[in-house]
Amino acid sequence: MDLFCFVLKVLGNGEVLEFDSPSALLSNGNSYFVSLVDQTGPAEAEYLRTLANRIDLKVKTKKQERIVDDELISSVNENDPLLNNNV
Repeated sequence: MDLFCFVLKVLGNGEVLEFDSPSALLSNGNSYFVSLVDQTGPAEAEYLRTLANRIDLKVKTKKQERIVDDELISSVNENDPLLNNNV
């Protein structure tokens, strides 16, 4: 099972059963994905949950970095006389 992705598509009989981030799917006790993870055994299931949480944390960190970068760029652009149309 590869959890190195941002979104998982869980298929059953050729149909999409679930579509969300690994951590979101794992947080739903009724998720088909949870049953698949649990079938791997206690140690592997714990590892997969830990991995999903790490990936979720990295995604949230990247989103926060992007927000900060966008705010910084806006601030720099507002103060740049070459980009300021009011000059």
